[in-house]
Amino acid sequence: MATCKPRDNYRPWTREELDLVETAIIRDNRQYAEIAAELGRSVKSVRGAAQRIGVSACRRHWRSPDWSKLDRKIVDMLECELMTPRQIADKLTALGNPVHKDTIYRRIAAMPHNIRERARRNGTRIRVATGERVQRRRKLAAA
Repeated sequence: MATCKPRDNYRPWTREELDLVETAIIRDNRQYAEIAAELGRSVKSVRGAAQRIGVSACRRHWRSPDWSKLDRKIVDMLECELMTPRQIADKLTALGNPVHKDTIYRRIAAMPHNIRERARRNGTRIRVATGERVQRRRKLAAA
């Protein structure tokens, strides 16, 4: 059976350090790396201490977006701006709502028929415009 080698650089957490971790995460919303640099500890050590005292910063990780607001934006982008699902995904990401294009396609598929039809027509319009542009360029290049 293998024995664990004691860590040479281990030092126990003091109450002051744990209090600092707690306030830095809860009140100041700081990253583990910042706290670790301040305390002279590793990022993993700070993350473990935060989890042990019950103030894990996992609440800052990915959250499900508010789809009611995003669905309204998607419909507006389809109807007013005549965008395709891919363009909508790119614009929402640029606006700070990172959404994958496949998610936009799934959201549109669950919408009423008139919205789905608008998305299809927008895609057709873009493809036709692109094809016409290519034909014009070929004619200019041939002339």
